[in-house]
Parts: sequence; C-alpha cells; structure tokens
Amino acid sequence: MADKWIYIVVSLLMGMGLVFSYSLPIYLETIHDWGEFYFFNKFLIFAMLGILIMYLLSQCFPDKCVKIIGFTLFGVGGILIMLMATPFLDAYCPTIKGAKRWIKIFGFTISPIEFFKIGIIYFFAWGFARKLIDKRKRTFKEEFKVIFPYILILSLVAIFVVIFQSDLGQVMLIFFLFLSMLIFTNTSGKMFLSLIISFFTLGIVSIYFVHYRMERVRTNLNMIYNSLPDFIKELFPMNITTNDISYQIRQSINAIYNGGFLGKGIGNGEFKMGYLSDVHTDFVLSGISEEIGFLGISLVIMLILGLIFRIFKIANRIEEKTIEDTRHKFFVIGIGLLIGFETILNTMGIVGLFPLKGLPIPFVSYGGSAIISFSIAIGMVLMISKKAKL
Repeated sequence: MADKWIYIVVSLLMGMGLVFSYSLPIYLETIHDWGEFYFFNKFLIFAMLGILIMYLLSQCFPDKCVKIIGFTLFGVGGILIMLMATPFLDAYCPTIKGAKRWIKIFGFTISPIEFFKIGIIYFFAWGFARKLIDKRKRTFKEEFKVIFPYILILSLVAIFVVIFQSDLGQVMLIFFLFLSMLIFTNTSGKMFLSLIISFFTLGIVSIYFVHYRMERVRTNLNMIYNSLPDFIKELFPMNITTNDISYQIRQSINAIYNGGFLGKGIGNGEFKMGYLSDVHTDFVLSGISEEIGFLGISLVIMLILGLIFRIFKIANRIEEKTIEDTRHKFFVIGIGLLIGFETILNTMGIVGLFPLKGLPIPFVSYGGSAIISFSIAIGMVLMISKKAKL
C-alpha cells in the first residue's frame, strides 16, 4: 500500500497554494483584466491533475514503471531542451524576461527543465546503482573513467541551459543534486573534492563574465554585509549603501516584516499590489508571510520538512535485495534532496542571502510545469513506497 501520509501532506501544500493563488496575484489580474479567479482556476486544474497523476502512478508496479517513466522524462526533456536552442521551435518558444525557457503550445506553457530534473535524478540513480555502489577500491583514474559520462552529460546540460536559456540556477541545482547523491556512493573523498572544486570554479567563471549575474551577487553580498553586527563592520569596513540592495529584495523583506507574527489576514497584503512582482511564484513565501505571518509561514515550512522526512524514511526502509531496489532507493533520496534544495534556495533568495534563481516552492508556488513535474515525482515515490516497510 502506498504511503498515505505523503498524500495528506502534498494535498495540504496544494491547498495552501490554491488559497494564495487566489489572494496574491490580484494586482496582475486587475491590470490585465483577467478576472479575480484567473490564477485560482488554473492552479485548481493543475492541482486536480497532479493529485490524479499521483494516485494513478501509486497504483503501478515500481519494478516495471519507474524505469520507463524516469528514462522518458530524461530523454524527452533533454531533447526538448536541445531543440529549444535551435530555430525549429522558435515559433513555440516565446522570450520571457530575456530568456527562452518555455514552450507554448495549444494554449499551455511548458517548462521542459522541470520534467528533465526528475528524469536526470533517475538517470543518476540508475547509473550510480550500476557502477558506484560496489565496495572495491578504485584508483583516482579508474574513478574518473566511471564518473566521466556523468560529467559529460552535466556539461551538455550546462551549455544548453546556461547559454541558450540563461538559467544558471537550474544548472546549479542539478549539480548540487549530483554531488549530494554521490555522497551515498563509494566515491573517494579525493574525487568528491575534485568535483566540488571544478564545479565551483566553473560557477565563478559563469557569474564573473556576465554583468547581470555579477550584479545579483553584489546585491546579495551587500545584503549579507548589512545584516552583520556593527563590530564586524567596523573591523572590515566596506563602502555599502542601501541603494546597492535590489528593489525586489527590499520589498520582499518589507512584506515579511509587515506580516509580523500573525499576518495582516488573507487578502489584506499590501506589497502584492504592484510593489512585489512574481508574488505568486518566486516570492510566494514573502506574500504568504505578509498575510498569515511567521506562524503561517512556519506551517508551510513544517509541512515541507515533514514531506522530506517521510520521503527519506521511505528510502531508508527499502530493503536492497536487487539492483532495482538500490536504484529506487537512490531515486527517492534524489527527490527528497530536490524538494529540500529548491525550498532552501528560494527561502534564502527572498531575504537576499542567495541570488534568487526562479526556483519554486514545491506545490505552493504557481506554475503548471512545476506542479505536474513534482506530482509525477511524488507519484513515483508513492509507487516505490509500496516496497518499503513503513
């Protein structure tokens, strides 16, 4: 039987997302004359479809279905990402905020990278279970030969997503997932450290030579510096002014501060009225915090933590009798890490501790591709949970 607690937690998160998809984007709906239920209705459709997907997938047999779904998401998602960089899909790939990250077809907007992330997690799980679990000791050269195909694929992802889609955040997330899942293998500390140094160096290069990325980094460094105690600022003086802090981050922090402990009440937020853009997507936690306060936002975080805990518990309770069991365990760990990383990076981003990278809060942020892709991921976890002794 699939784990019922995951159903409950995900449904509660979707319920909160549904409420705030009605409350938060009211300014956008007003200026575009879309009607007050525009985002609510869309979120409701995505949520209902997501719940149906989770239920249907939970009824499948994991040893047959997980592999098919995982490789389909990996293959189709990867092909679409590459095709978006060619003229073939120009008519279907609108440029939004200077980036081509979406495919618009039949009235729907799809973000292939959201589905590809689930696929590449399965690809890592499939490969690690085959080649990196055995306990035999390898030389550094032998380890590099084993890991090189993954580095090659990560490099291709970086080229197409960073250069052609200008989305460094998603690539960083995939690299974090790769390194974190690698911890659970028999990879040596020397190889692991080499990979961290290499990825860190490439990340610095990717930021340093692109002006707007450097500006974002400066903004976040300024924010961190301004939050330090005065005695540290006196020891390490820097020429920092409040003007260096980005407008959106300031409005985000003001919204959180304005909410206080209990919030202004659902529907009574002020900063959503044109002061804070993307309040129903990237800054959804800021909008929620203003309306239901620290207490409400704590509930959201606790639900997400509960979901991650339950996912890791499933991974821990899988008996590794076959290589498929090991793959499933790695995949479940990867999905737990994905939910955790996206939540942490978004939370740090809205308060200026990390560059905001457009990563959603799972099941709460508005966005059809994110909701459906996470629903597929949770459906696969539910499918696998039938093998775990909970």
